[in-house]
This record gives sequence, C-alpha cells and structure tokens, in this order.
Amino acid sequence: MTSMIERLHDHTLTDLAALAAPHDSGHLARTAELAGRIAEESGLTAGTARCAAYLYHRFGLPDAPHGQHGPAGGSAPTRADAVDFLTRSGVPGALHRDLLTLLDPDPPAAEVPYGAAVLDAERIDAMGAAGLHRTLAGGGPRWHAPAGRHPRPALPELYEALVRTERELLTEPARRLAADRMDLVHRLAADYRAEAELGRHPAEAGPAPTAAPGVSWDPKSGFLHAATGVPAVGPLARIGYRGTVWLTFDDRDRLLGIDLYDAPAALVAVLPPGQQHRYFWHSTARGAGMAWWADPATCHVWITTAPGLAHHRVVGAADIEVGTRADRPATLRLHVQANR
Repeated sequence: MTSMIERLHDHTLTDLAALAAPHDSGHLARTAELAGRIAEESGLTAGTARCAAYLYHRFGLPDAPHGQHGPAGGSAPTRADAVDFLTRSGVPGALHRDLLTLLDPDPPAAEVPYGAAVLDAERIDAMGAAGLHRTLAGGGPRWHAPAGRHPRPALPELYEALVRTERELLTEPARRLAADRMDLVHRLAADYRAEAELGRHPAEAGPAPTAAPGVSWDPKSGFLHAATGVPAVGPLARIGYRGTVWLTFDDRDRLLGIDLYDAPAALVAVLPPGQQHRYFWHSTARGAGMAWWADPATCHVWITTAPGLAHHRVVGAADIEVGTRADRPATLRLHVQANR
C-alpha cells in the first residue's frame, strides 16, 4: 500500500513526463524532505509542506524563481487541475485550502508560510553535494542561460549565484541549513581558485588591483585608516575599544573586507542589521566604496570595501576607533598589534 507522499511523487513524475517537462526524481524527494524540515522548525506541519513541494514541482508557483510558471509546453494550469492532482494523490480535502493558496498570485508565494518553506527548500537543495552535481551536469536551475549559451554554469558563476541565493533565503531554519551546506561550497571555491592558479602563466598577471576609495592600509606598521564619505554634518562622536579584527584580501593584496568581532553595543546600534557567514571566502560588496553591517545577536560588525574572492587574511588584536556623525559611521582607524 503506497503512502500519500509516494502517490504525490509518482503522479508528479508521470504528469511532468507526459508534458515533456524537465524533472528529476531525486531532486523531488530531497526538496520535499527539506520543505518538511524547514516547515517543522518554523512551527508548521511537515506533511503539509511536503505536499506543497510536489504541488510546486507539478504546477510551479506564481513567483517561482527562474521564470517557472508551469510545465514547459503546457497551457497555464487552473485551480481545478491542482484540485484534481491533490485528489488523485489522496491528499485530504482539509489540506487543500492551505495548499492552493500557493498557486494564487496574491499574496505572493514567498509571503505564504508553506510557500516560503518550499522556495527555501529549492535553494537549499542547490547548495548540497547532489544539488551541485545536478547543476554542474546541466540539470539544475538555469542560473545563467542567455540565448545561444550552454545551460551548464562555470564553477565561478555557480559560486556567485549560490552566494546570492544564501542572502535571499526567507526563513531562519533555512539559513541555519545553508550555513552548513555553504561550508562545502566555500571550500570547493577556495580549492578551485588555488588549483586554477597553478595553470596561470607567470606573465599573465591579470589586471592591477584597484585601491578601495578612502581606504589606506600599511602592512608594515599595521595601521589602517578609512573614510566612508559621510558629509561632515554635526559633531564627530568617537567609539574606541580593543578587539579582534580580520582584514580580508584578494590574491593581489586588495582589501575586500574588515571584520570587527565583539564590537561595542553603541557601534552595533547605529549599523543596519545583517548576517555574515562564519567562513568568509567571498566579499558581498556590490561595488566600490564602503558598506557597514552588524549582527546584533553576535556583536559582529563587518565592512565591505570591494567585490572579489578572498585569498588571505590578517588576523589579530587591534586598537579600534570608529567615528560617527548623525548616527552613521564616518571614519575607521585601527592598529593591528599582532597578526597571523
């Protein structure tokens, strides 16, 4: 006797095959399990979330990523089609209302609890070992597929896409899952970068590094000074303390980011909240210039100064002084006493 989830799985595969739509049995099962786990940790019902995952794959959500609005080559699905699919699979009628809200354009699926769990499950699966293999083999999401180009992404492009995807997660349980899975992704990217460097001819030095605007770093003395360009309006308030600092550089010694650990509450309070991965192999900067962020839960402050891939770090205790104007960071001075 087959279970409801097994019938959903079989009917999804059968329907997608009949519609000549791309499908992957392993991906279906993994995403359903992930959606159930995310939902359960969010205080929702795991079984309903698993049903929602199959409904997503069969019909697509109205605001699904990568333009997925339904099976390729088929007409737009109707609510009656979805009810028939759920009924054939033995899904109790009491669950239909919650599940069918995923197919409504208003509110967006990302704002529906089970919709958020399913969308995050899709993203989390792409970060795992099987998901990476699926994407690199050309069977995963079309991270970049301009007309005339092969759908398989190069590893650097996939890495960039996954880093962006981690920032787009909708639920806290998914963010916790992503932290573990992205360890694998960051290590893979670091190894790829190191091994790819072995094939570079010494004469191929690449473009010269561009100094981040307003940032001055002297590796010999350990002094760093940075100005954010905030208009000089109002008095300059100084916040000084001694703490641990990480300075992250790319392979051409260009400063990508500054991490300040155990920052004082007065500094954390004036910065926009965010979350930073505990193994920082990639700058989240979107362009030149300094951007400040803080995680109030950990008192971790980080400043991005340029986009790029991390290559090495200076880590040590430092005397730190941050100048603020009108509750915005204006200057940063620090002296790294010892580094490793």
